[in-house]
Amino acid sequence: MRPAVRIPDSVLDDVRGSARSPAVARLRRGAVTVLAVIVALGAVGLLGVRSATVYTAGGGYELTLTYPRFARAGLDVPWDLTVRKAGGFTEPVVIVVESEYFDMFETQGWTPEPSAETSDASRTYMTVDPPPGDTLTLGFDAYIQPSSQLGAPGAVSISERGVDVVTLEFTTWLVP
Repeated sequence: MRPAVRIPDSVLDDVRGSARSPAVARLRRGAVTVLAVIVALGAVGLLGVRSATVYTAGGGYELTLTYPRFARAGLDVPWDLTVRKAGGFTEPVVIVVESEYFDMFETQGWTPEPSAETSDASRTYMTVDPPPGDTLTLGFDAYIQPSSQLGAPGAVSISERGVDVVTLEFTTWLVP
């Protein structure tokens, strides 16, 4: 005669419960708290784009740049450069940017479009026709590439006859 087979009440009857120590419970509560804080910060928009504005002057120029200080992949970001020159512009303006900085962007283009553009191993040189008055504004319509994971330092300069007369440095940090 065969022994009677006991049919379990649940498929989990033979699963042993794990020992729960106070340290494991504290670790679990801590991890859940950190996750809840991150979700809450994202829900109120504190993990989105944070722009900053930096300023410098030199060589007869004033540069003001609004750029993404903190951003996330896939988001539109501001990048607007204002160049002022007392007395106005009499010649085309050569704006020099660090090419590697712009590798993290997908772009729709510059406004206004440069009349000429060239680059070397590390920098892009954009020539913009002289605007009327003493202020030139250059906008960069872009968003952070979805594949970008790290930020980058950047610099923008005004060049006259191949010499940088004023340079503005900045850094964009990318967060998950």
